[in-house]
Amino acid sequence: MIKRLLFYVLSELYGLITSCRNALYDRNVFSSKHFDRPTTLVIGNLAVGGTGKSPFVAYLVQHWPFQERLGILSRGYGRKTNGFRLVESTSKASEVGDEPLAYKRQMPNITVAVCEKRVIGVEKLQNEVDTLFLDDAFQHRAIQGDLNLLCTTYDKPFFIDKMLPLGRLRESSEGVKRAQAIVVNRCPATMTDAKKSAFESFGLPVFYTRVRYGSPVGPALSEIKNWHLVAGIADPLPFFKQAKSLGDIINQESYEDHYAFQTADFQYWEYIAKQCKGDTGILTTHKDFMRFQEHLADYPNLLKHLYYLPMQMEFVSEESEFWTWMKQSLKR
Repeated sequence: MIKRLLFYVLSELYGLITSCRNALYDRNVFSSKHFDRPTTLVIGNLAVGGTGKSPFVAYLVQHWPFQERLGILSRGYGRKTNGFRLVESTSKASEVGDEPLAYKRQMPNITVAVCEKRVIGVEKLQNEVDTLFLDDAFQHRAIQGDLNLLCTTYDKPFFIDKMLPLGRLRESSEGVKRAQAIVVNRCPATMTDAKKSAFESFGLPVFYTRVRYGSPVGPALSEIKNWHLVAGIADPLPFFKQAKSLGDIINQESYEDHYAFQTADFQYWEYIAKQCKGDTGILTTHKDFMRFQEHLADYPNLLKHLYYLPMQMEFVSEESEFWTWMKQSLKR
């Protein structure tokens, strides 16, 4: 009871601070910079992590219908470096962050960069790209994007959530007013009219997407019937659920989002891998694999038994309508 009361007080205080900050930006007391070049698309959320933002960014880049030079700018959360840094396919997750590295490995011809100060990051890329996707920048109000796309999930929408630490919101649901569209990710096969009406009640275009998983990527997939699962992402439940369709689950372990695996963790998973028979593998997410990979040379058994599960986003329906809206919004 005391703990919940404390969380309530902290949640109210956090909400007051973020509301004051937004009000200062709204009244131009704090300056917000708009760039004529490149075109900037802000993709973000109101809640912390786990809203399907990364697959949506990847989808936008991979399906971009305009002949332009594209780039992704991220903060590079979890990296051990600072300042502006271009991401290369040979970069390490500890240098650039797991998500930016996953983007670069997935789309090697796209410019990917990290910078905690987004204004500086955009300035550095002005002559390199025509359209820049600002990953997880909805609260970074020092930049005024050309288009703001707000991601949320079907099961945990922002409008039923509470402020941190009582809930998962970084700012109040009033922040939706800065968006030009809502993208509802991780939708089920069947959606209720009542739930769709709730999303559409904000008077913005709403688009619905779902996740499509691929086959595990690793050394010898055809032989694997049993899995150890490991995930260090904000919401591992969809990953765990999908893994159950791939075989028998021996055990599953989760860590906090962007968790920096320690030597003891690698030694533990090396021990698990050493016990694995030919029909047993260790399965993780693509983001986690980025953080594992730079250490695998030191753990030969883990290298032989580690797999990752790729995933992609796709529209439930109205994909063509989304791109028509995008063209009109950007005046392409």
